[in-house]
Amino acid sequence: MTLKEIADRLSTLSKDLLFPSESEYPLEPFVWKSSTLTPKTILTRSQKPSDTLIESITLEDFFAPVVTDEDWFEDEDRAISQRYRDLQAAIATIENVQVFKIGKIEIDVYIVGEIGPDVVGLKTTVIET
Repeated sequence: MTLKEIADRLSTLSKDLLFPSESEYPLEPFVWKSSTLTPKTILTRSQKPSDTLIESITLEDFFAPVVTDEDWFEDEDRAISQRYRDLQAAIATIENVQVFKIGKIEIDVYIVGEIGPDVVGLKTTVIET
């Protein structure tokens, strides 16, 4: 798939999804031309100071809270979980996928992967107190 096709697919799959934490934030697709995936690059692109706390986690760990159906789920909840599973599966097809969490408490999350020399991904915010 081309960069545009993958970016469009992520945009379609993430449309109207809010990632839950202590608050809910949208998943915003983005494309960075000619970037490398390093913590320093992520901090620079996110316009955060170079000494900002940055942590890497797995794609599976990030999506774990939203892809598991619970016994108490109703049909709408199951449909949302399926949408997150579809989104996770689409992201997993991108090369060198990484998830970076930047900051404390109000944390910017960048889910990124490489398409040739470019980076495609999603950004959201989670609140962890």
